[in-house]
Amino acid sequence: MRNIVTISLPDDLLKKLTSEAKTENATRSEVVKVALKQHFFARELDGVREKAMAELARKGVTLTDEDVFGKVS
Repeated sequence: MRNIVTISLPDDLLKKLTSEAKTENATRSEVVKVALKQHFFARELDGVREKAMAELARKGVTLTDEDVFGKVS
């Protein structure tokens, strides 16, 4: 289902949005959709990370982001 949402943007953000759409050969709507998907994914990932770090802390394990990055790279 397609829904229409109206938003208000300051001039500088609208200019950036329009410029990005032209650069990507996309509509402004498409750029906003991608940005929202990335935003929600990042928030979900942060939530998973926080839960995992809390569980590890309960078990007495401390890891930094660099430790995790080193293990998955």
